[in-house]
Amino acid sequence: MPLPLEPNRICFFGDSQMGSLRHALRDGFTEAPADAHVEFWGATGPSFRLIEWRDGAVRAKGRALEMALTINGNGREALVPADFDTVIFYGARFRVTEFFGPYLHWIDETGQVPSSAVLQASAKTFVAYTRAYRIARELAKAGCNVLFVPAPFYTDGITDIDRQGRFLGFFPGAARATADHRALLCGALADAAAQDGIIIVPQPEDTVTRGA
Repeated sequence: MPLPLEPNRICFFGDSQMGSLRHALRDGFTEAPADAHVEFWGATGPSFRLIEWRDGAVRAKGRALEMALTINGNGREALVPADFDTVIFYGARFRVTEFFGPYLHWIDETGQVPSSAVLQASAKTFVAYTRAYRIARELAKAGCNVLFVPAPFYTDGITDIDRQGRFLGFFPGAARATADHRALLCGALADAAAQDGIIIVPQPEDTVTRGA
């Protein structure tokens, strides 16, 4: 889907996952529109919890504010909606794997798919549970064009997801999920977000292994 990035005052907001994007931009693996003004803002690790929507802007305190200033590099102490046309949430603790896992396992076990009503209700509850999503919703209300790139699925071979107490230890059926199953669940999340004026950018299919 073409990303609606005009006019081009763009801010990427998120946690440590933004580092991959900064490296990609720096090293030429991807690029922003030529006429875009691009900034980054956020915090890493536990400090990300110190970021909140307050007094009409995204604000940080303590260590998170120090990080935001370092990550931004332009002295921006708060992410004010009027300063940007588009805010792209990148990672930002929006762990959609937690939504996908139980459903993908259930689909594998039963051979059925959840009803649209169940998925709609569940997706709406799930998106609202994430604090970063609630911040995104406030920015959309304030007139920003908001896109959300969720945290990706676990990376096979980096995290032992089969071990007891890990992702596939809990939901082994997710390993047999199909592209259609993933599209069904991603569509439910996208529909829920669209009601709040937010575009969900799904993980590319060619990066998915072992179902999820």
